[in-house]
Amino acid sequence: MRTLLMRNMPKRRPQKAVELLLVPMIDIFTVLVTFLLMTAVFSRITILQLDLPSSASGPTSEPKFRLEVIIRQDGLQLTNGNALISDIPRVDGSYDLKALSEQALALRQEHPDVKDASVLSEPRIPYDDVIQVMDAIRSAEESPGKRVKLFTNIAIGDAP
Repeated sequence: MRTLLMRNMPKRRPQKAVELLLVPMIDIFTVLVTFLLMTAVFSRITILQLDLPSSASGPTSEPKFRLEVIIRQDGLQLTNGNALISDIPRVDGSYDLKALSEQALALRQEHPDVKDASVLSEPRIPYDDVIQVMDAIRSAEESPGKRVKLFTNIAIGDAP
């Protein structure tokens, strides 16, 4: 009986051990990592410490001089709180940042102990313009190759 059953059973082939080929996977990952590194954007992010107004702050003593740069649609205004120092109109559709740096350098030389400034902007002023104005009053080029720090403590807010 046993032989009769054996004859009717199909013959089994010997099974090979399954091999996992890692070389093609390593090649794919190498190409993928190379592609990602070549297309990655490496950017430098700078973080500024800004002073934001707070309603909970107690009474403070007003400084003798505090530069305020008001960004308007038609130009820039430099004030000392209430008194207007100068108007810088737009030139060819953009803000005159060089004139702003020169004015800030002159004001810094008049008031060497003051480091505080405020940047106040009207609604709908592009963010990039606000950043450029902040950079213009933070430092300026005094002579070729020599940069000077101007007003480094910057507060931001809405224009009156």
